[in-house]
Amino acid sequence: MYEFRFLLDRFWVTRAENKDLYFAVKRALPHYRRLVNEQLGWNLIVNEAVVKLEKVPAKAMAWMGIQEFQEKLDYCLLCALLLFLSDLDDGEQFLLSSLTEGLEALLAEVQPVDWTRFPHRKSLVRVLQYAQRTGMLLVYDGASEDFGSDQTQEVLYENTGLSRHFPTHFGRDTLHCASIEDYEAFLWEGEEADRGRQRIQRVYRQLALAPALYWSRQNRSDYEYVKNQRSWLNRHLGEAMGGELQIHRNGAFFVLDEESRFGLVHPREAAIPEAALLLCGQLREQVAAGVYPRQEDDTVFLTRREFQQELAQCRQRCGAGWGRRLRELPQEKLAQELVAYMAGWMLLEERDEGFLLYPAVGKWIGHYPAGYQGGPGEEKWDEPLEDA
Repeated sequence: MYEFRFLLDRFWVTRAENKDLYFAVKRALPHYRRLVNEQLGWNLIVNEAVVKLEKVPAKAMAWMGIQEFQEKLDYCLLCALLLFLSDLDDGEQFLLSSLTEGLEALLAEVQPVDWTRFPHRKSLVRVLQYAQRTGMLLVYDGASEDFGSDQTQEVLYENTGLSRHFPTHFGRDTLHCASIEDYEAFLWEGEEADRGRQRIQRVYRQLALAPALYWSRQNRSDYEYVKNQRSWLNRHLGEAMGGELQIHRNGAFFVLDEESRFGLVHPREAAIPEAALLLCGQLREQVAAGVYPRQEDDTVFLTRREFQQELAQCRQRCGAGWGRRLRELPQEKLAQELVAYMAGWMLLEERDEGFLLYPAVGKWIGHYPAGYQGGPGEEKWDEPLEDA
């Protein structure tokens, strides 16, 4: 069901952007509709303009945000843009000056904007470019990026109508949700009779969207479901995504087949992923040697000093094989990039006092050959951790 993979990998599939893929996804609906409705519990929007799978995660993670956005203001402007477009007809054209006036009015009591300030203009440019990339806006005259350098620049846009399908439909009033935690609690609240269905959907969503599903003494119900229904999980996700469910004592991973890769993958041929593999290999050696004790749930805690020491040792052992940029990075900057990457792949969690290493650190490791003498391109690693 490669059509399902396209929906999982993209925000939506529009008829205007890719007509052939749009119709292929629509024709294949009977093959994946049951998985979407029952196991995942997601909404599926299908109309004459777009097919969109509303991929609500079991738990929100930092990497699930819009990657182009850099500030909270970006998201505020996006929400205001959606409100502005909701008052326009499909195909209606408007000028950038009208939009900026409308956004000022909409955000006046929430997040005031001042277009004489360069950071505010750049924030709007990022939002407009994102709206163009997703197909919500068409540009007829001018360029959005020019507004960043000159607030008097004018651009002519057209509203495609896709913006009305952008927000996720939760089916209930979310007015009182004020934080990510509120939304997560909102998703799983309900009668006791619904808990079994919610557990199924929570497990399927985590395995389909996230790098790993971990459990502890506090949430053993997820583990019991994975253990007892592993054959069905493997079958349903395997048919839809192409891969294999791997279960360990304190975690489960759905690993894509080599020929079925899609979305972001770990590892991939880039400097930071390779350095992360090598660091994980060293950390596994240290844990196996008893240098750092494992907790009951197979997590390991390192202080910030211990993490820096391990990274420095890894760099000394393997750094000759890294690319020039990594070799020349200051230690603190290298640590920041690695921590951000590893946290995104659920390899570790940064805390005030240090770092909590998750079981995947010992599963996805890399090393150089025994006779390695330096030079890039000779890394070896085990099966890749992959996800949509």
